[in-house]
Amino acid sequence: MNRTKHSAGIRPRLVALAAAATAALIGGTAGPVAAAPPAPLSYVALGDSYASGFGAGSYVNACGQTPLGLPGILDTKKQVELVADATCAGAKAATEAGGALDLPEQVGRVVASGALSPSTDLVTISAGGNDAGFGQVAGVCATRPTAECEQFIAAQNATALPALGCTLDALYSTIGSAAPHATVVVTGYPHLFTPEAGTPVLLPVASQTAFNDGTDAVNAVIRSRAEAHGFTFVDLVRKFEGHGLGSADPWITFRPGAVDNLHPTDEGYRSGYFPAVRSSVNFSRLQR
Repeated sequence: MNRTKHSAGIRPRLVALAAAATAALIGGTAGPVAAAPPAPLSYVALGDSYASGFGAGSYVNACGQTPLGLPGILDTKKQVELVADATCAGAKAATEAGGALDLPEQVGRVVASGALSPSTDLVTISAGGNDAGFGQVAGVCATRPTAECEQFIAAQNATALPALGCTLDALYSTIGSAAPHATVVVTGYPHLFTPEAGTPVLLPVASQTAFNDGTDAVNAVIRSRAEAHGFTFVDLVRKFEGHGLGSADPWITFRPGAVDNLHPTDEGYRSGYFPAVRSSVNFSRLQR
């Protein structure tokens, strides 16, 4: 009687132990649970028409933003999530009454919205060309002899570039303070012309060279200030080499009467801007 009761008490415990052992074996063969993929980078885009994608077409607003520009291209990558695109054609690094949404106003908006913050991972910015008077220089060089073009560029740079350096210092400081953990990518400007092709498109060949030299001077200021703030400067001149106006395969727009002339085409953003940024920034290493 006692043996029967004792055996009856042992049997359920043996069954339970067998079940536990089986579960352990099954769990052991399943392997470790796969780690969750890293979150995409929180990305904010700032800048002028070369940042918004002007020139590429398919514009979604008056600022010339387009999914064919750099912010739109980066947003299609699984490692990046565009949380704010404040870019606007005509924007200056310094605030100017009226006109486009300038860089200080752009930064103020994205800070107020919470998009630009200590949790921001990536920022791209293009600014300085409008402050240096790219549009005015192009107008003068297209209508006057090369000597006058060169004189105008020299005079323009003598006054505009020192002021631009100070303006960029203030702008970059504000961005760095608002997003102290972000990788900030500052894009320079491509050469708009390929004078070595010998084709007088819009400007005489000699004036094309002068315009490109003026662009180099602006890029030098932008690079200097960006690197002084620990930002990553991306050189577009190399990527656009052989693809300026006058070349057999231009990545710069020029159609009579078009409002987006002298800006990269969709190919320019896709094959110029994007690979230049991608080769300068390792998105995988930035992911948390």
